[in-house]
Amino acid sequence: MGKRISSGCLAFLAASAVGAFDASAARAQDADEAALLQNFEKVDIWHFPVDTTVRYNNQDAVVTRELVFLPEPPKGELCYIRFDLVKGEGDFGYGFKPGTTPADRKNPVWGTNVLKRGDILNQRYSALKLNVVYFFVEGPKSPMAKEICAQKQSAPTPEAGAAYKGPWADLVAKVKAIHGGPTRK
Repeated sequence: MGKRISSGCLAFLAASAVGAFDASAARAQDADEAALLQNFEKVDIWHFPVDTTVRYNNQDAVVTRELVFLPEPPKGELCYIRFDLVKGEGDFGYGFKPGTTPADRKNPVWGTNVLKRGDILNQRYSALKLNVVYFFVEGPKSPMAKEICAQKQSAPTPEAGAAYKGPWADLVAKVKAIHGGPTRK
C-alpha cells in the first residue's frame, strides 16, 4: 500500500524548497550590486546589450550612445556604469571617449567601434558583444558611501570604461535601456 505524507511534512518540504530557491537567488546576485547594497539602501540596475559583427566587405561600425530610461526613469542617482565584455574579436573598442577624466565619466555618453580588417585574400572579421550595466543607488548608509561610486567609475579598467581605442563618433544615438541586469548564460 502507498504511504501517506502528513500535511506538516509537506509544509516543511515546501518551505525548504522556497528557502533553497531564495538562497540560490541571493548567490546569483551581481558582485557590484552586492557591494553597493552594503553601502546603500537600494540599488536599481539597467542595462543595454551591444552585439556587432563587421565582415571585410562591411563598413566600420562606430557608434556613440546615450541611454534613455523608459517608461519610468530609474530611482536614485547614477553611481556606476560598468562594461561587461562577453566576446571581443579583431579590432574593436568600447567605453568612454579617450581623454575623458574620471570625474567626467558620470556623463552617460559612451561609445563602441568595430572595424573591418584584412584584405581581399585574407578576409577576417571583427566582433564585439558586451553588456553596458548602469547602477543607480538610493539612501547612502554612511557619509563615505558615495566615494565607492567614484572609486569604481574612476578605475583604469575596461569594466569602468577605460578600454576605448580607435575612432569616435560625435553623433550620439539614443537607445532604450532594459530594466534589470543582463542574464548570465
